Amino acid sequence: MKKLNILLISLLFIFGFTQCKKNVDTISPGNLGEAVHITLNVGDGDKHIVYPGTGAVVYTDADVIYVGNNGKYIGYLEYEDGAFHGTIYDPSDADYLHFYFVGGLTPSDTPEVGTTTDFTVDIADQSSRLPVLSYAHSTQKYVDGTTTYGCTLLNKCGLVKFKPAKATSESVTVGGMKTTATIDFSLASPGIRPTTGENPGIVTLFAEDDATKWAILLPQDAVKKPAVSIAGYFSKITNVPTVTNNMYYTTGVDIAMSVEGPYIDAEYTAGSDKKIKFSRGNLQYLGTGTSGMETPRWRIADHQYDVMGNGSNGNVTISGYDKYNTGTGYNTVADDDYKAARDLFGWGTSGWNNGNYFYQPYNTSNSTSSPYTSSVGYGYGPTDGSTYTYSLTGTYANADWGVYNRKSGQDKMENGGDFAWRTPTGSEWSYVFFIRNTQSGHRYVRATVCNILGILLLPDDWDDDTYPLTDYNTYSAEITGNNIDASDWAILEGAGCVFLPAAGYRGGKSINSTGKDGYYWSSEYGLELPMAQAVRFYLSVFNMFPCIRNVGNAVRLIYDVE
Repeated sequence: MKKLNILLISLLFIFGFTQCKKNVDTISPGNLGEAVHITLNVGDGDKHIVYPGTGAVVYTDADVIYVGNNGKYIGYLEYEDGAFHGTIYDPSDADYLHFYFVGGLTPSDTPEVGTTTDFTVDIADQSSRLPVLSYAHSTQKYVDGTTTYGCTLLNKCGLVKFKPAKATSESVTVGGMKTTATIDFSLASPGIRPTTGENPGIVTLFAEDDATKWAILLPQDAVKKPAVSIAGYFSKITNVPTVTNNMYYTTGVDIAMSVEGPYIDAEYTAGSDKKIKFSRGNLQYLGTGTSGMETPRWRIADHQYDVMGNGSNGNVTISGYDKYNTGTGYNTVADDDYKAARDLFGWGTSGWNNGNYFYQPYNTSNSTSSPYTSSVGYGYGPTDGSTYTYSLTGTYANADWGVYNRKSGQDKMENGGDFAWRTPTGSEWSYVFFIRNTQSGHRYVRATVCNILGILLLPDDWDDDTYPLTDYNTYSAEITGNNIDASDWAILEGAGCVFLPAAGYRGGKSINSTGKDGYYWSSEYGLELPMAQAVRFYLSVFNMFPCIRNVGNAVRLIYDVE
């Protein structure tokens, strides 16, 4: 790291003022006061840009320097033919002249002469050029009749280099950054600084070439594991260093990159010596396509917050009834409704014949006729005809949705990647939610992501500084915070968070509580029969519980970290 002392940061400007008094009514409506014309010579330049290799700054016509005095905005200077020219109004000899360069950015609100005390600019999108932010006041206070002033214009930001592991022409964004600067004309604290209270934002980096990216960053503390996004890759940054005024960081921030897959690239402790990673969304069944018992198709949802509910995109044709043949255990449906997409399944319905009556993902029976009892619960899950205490493991592992549909030669999951997917056991769910130790001591929060209620799981290495959340390790209907939009969700997902949306549940052929309650299967049978263990969250209840097996619950897959 080194300081930019001359080119980027310290440009010595000499200002030639030509006093020019005019009738104020000919300038603009209102009393703007005395008008003074200013010429600021900064040398030649054909466009405003920062050259990252040297830090040199050049300007383009129409670049603007805003001028403040006595606590208010008093006019601006515009670049033309190698110099800034402009008019300021009613300068006071009680204060310096304050000069603000904001790199061609547009103020949040149009400043008004004699009225505006501050405005903000947004530096989030730097894809086309690097927006230098510089400030200084004149070396002496304004004196009526004095026409020559000097100042050293200093950057109020840092220039930071980023180094992707693979050369890429794709856009690169980094989350957890301060993206709004306040231009402050006040007497007490004039200058340029990060906007107070701003939530972390996302900066789109400037590409020097495919291998090297840069960003102008506002002063802020170091950010550990910020979200980083590059299309087609899982990307990770270990640390963005502390940014200070007048900083030139050429060592470079490394961006690790791996080919994008259908998982969240963060570890979760699921036992005393066990680490897992979660799939990127809930499991979805896409139907078979034509009448008969064709091979079903599966996929992992595009987004973690995707749920089908009983809307137009799925779960809408669950209206057929199940038949069974007591001699073979073979089952089918009376119509073609099984072809429809859905994401709520009876337990153990991977499509593998596990010896019981209902094992297809489209089975929805709620019949109570023999040989079924306890609302058909005995018709679901692995059985040898008399024993119902088998889990979806070992001999019956194929009854697990992830195992059967990703096993060798049985590739039915269209976007599952080459991963040994499986469903968490009940003890693993419990460990992740209620037992594991994490870097921050926090494991989950109740949250709403892109307008969908659910549980937000925090990775083992979660740092609270990554994003402001509230009510850690608590689930309550009274919690109304943690409302996360798409932009902020990119930060959290990039940091390794897992979101379990409130997908609701299916009772028989009725879809209930989507967007309100969540129920997720485990691969273990329940402590009672005919039950299986499941996660549930609704109102202020969040726990593991024994659920009747014919109820349709959501499935979130995992794989083991070796």
